[in-house]
Amino acid sequence: MSRFEGSLRLPGEHGPGLAVVLDLEGERILIRSASQVLGEWALSDVGVRGRDDGFHLIVEGEELIVECEDEAGFALAVGLHSATPRLRRRISAGLGRASGSDPSET
Repeated sequence: MSRFEGSLRLPGEHGPGLAVVLDLEGERILIRSASQVLGEWALSDVGVRGRDDGFHLIVEGEELIVECEDEAGFALAVGLHSATPRLRRRISAGLGRASGSDPSET
């Protein structure tokens, strides 16, 4: 299981958002806040788009915006293959830190 801490908000909302934990196990994603389950879905039923303001999850016709502390890990875990240039740079920097190398040195 992969666990990611972050925040969740709806489009148009400003501020830090609701503190959440996202658990990815197998082909499922579970979103919790404190001890309350906000939702659980098959990953194949969740659309994920990488945008400058975070990951936009489309579930059951609703859009949720998630910002994760480990953006690179989350992108890899959900199989995200495309993102905006700004988010790609942030993910790349996160991967460089995770591997111990400095991406600015290449």
